[in-house]
Amino acid sequence: MTARKKRASARRVKPVAAKEIDQMRRHLEREVNRAPRWNADPDDVQRSVVRLVLTLVEFLRQLMERQAIRRMEEKTLTEEEIESVGQALMKLEETIVDLCRRFDIDPEDLNLELGPIGRLI
Repeated sequence: MTARKKRASARRVKPVAAKEIDQMRRHLEREVNRAPRWNADPDDVQRSVVRLVLTLVEFLRQLMERQAIRRMEEKTLTEEEIESVGQALMKLEETIVDLCRRFDIDPEDLNLELGPIGRLI
């Protein structure tokens, strides 16, 4: 299989059964009903925003890491690119951990619950 065909097949979306969509919908409804509401306490606003932003950044970091691993396995990165991407991802992870420490956020709290799929990590 050519590299182009591999990339095309990797981008294809796998079909999801209606039953799985219903399960995800029910799970999200349960989570919304039991999830804590946003705390409008002025002292907690900054921490809440930082937690939200860090959760999104961590999600993107993990996606980029998986993409880099896939590209390494397909040998589409040079040694210099591998080194550069690795250094950047490690620096980003250090920054996330540092910000978690500063705002007293447990890094595990940044992990997303994805319903029937499980947790992000």
